[in-house]
Amino acid sequence: MSNPSPQRKKVTCKSLQDKKARGEPIVALGVYDAPMAVIADEIGFDLLINGNAGPMSLLGHPTPMTVRFEEQLVLMQAVTRTAPYGLAVGHMPYMTYHFSTEDAIRNAARLIAEGGADAVKCEGNRHTAKTVAEIVRAGIPVMGHMGMQASRKLEQSGYGFKGRTATEAAKIVDDTRAFVDAGVFGIILEYVPVEITLYLARTLPVPIISVGGGPSPDGIYIASSDVVGYSAFPKPKHEGSFANIRPVIQEGLRQYKQEVLSGQYPYAEFVQHMTPDEHRRFLELVAAPAA
Repeated sequence: MSNPSPQRKKVTCKSLQDKKARGEPIVALGVYDAPMAVIADEIGFDLLINGNAGPMSLLGHPTPMTVRFEEQLVLMQAVTRTAPYGLAVGHMPYMTYHFSTEDAIRNAARLIAEGGADAVKCEGNRHTAKTVAEIVRAGIPVMGHMGMQASRKLEQSGYGFKGRTATEAAKIVDDTRAFVDAGVFGIILEYVPVEITLYLARTLPVPIISVGGGPSPDGIYIASSDVVGYSAFPKPKHEGSFANIRPVIQEGLRQYKQEVLSGQYPYAEFVQHMTPDEHRRFLELVAAPAA
């Protein structure tokens, strides 16, 4: 007699910390809509991150700076309504936690209370860490995002790899330490040389999750839109290639259009008909003059 499979448990901040302590890699996925969230949670990812790539890949925003909080909130709701097991992290959009501590806590709380998120994600530096500490103090778990930060594109002089020089690398380390001191439970580290990734994973007590930063012993993150080739924009050239559903979608849409134009679709076997008696009665009713 086979043993019953163990009951699946919700991923928590503590269980992620336990994984780091055991040397087990955390697997994170950027998820932005309900269908993808269902599939991802069935497969069993630790982190389901609703990042700024969602409004870009699905809603066509060319830059994260134009994303409205309400858009990020709606995408967050789509994920959390359908994915009960992964730890759902909601990105805090551009300037939603910079004007005041009150604004920061209010917006973070909305992602939790209205969006269903388990935690929020903040980009920033040593100065931003002060606000992050206040969000954490309010009882809201925060994940930091270091290295290349999309919503700080102007300050960082564009996208691309950060920390190639010793000075830049040391600043990334300093900013990351400040976030850890502020109480974040983990760090997303994006587009940096692997030496920075390995150093932070070795020296900091929280998981360091790499996206484009080489292999991290703590975990890896990638956007689902890049994994399967489903985005309004080209896939970043430095990301891995796992599947490309664009040709499959294109073929399905082409076939649908062709069959409509040729009269093949809708298919005869799926067309519903009235009974002859009801059809005759229908014609009598519509032909009768109005009273």
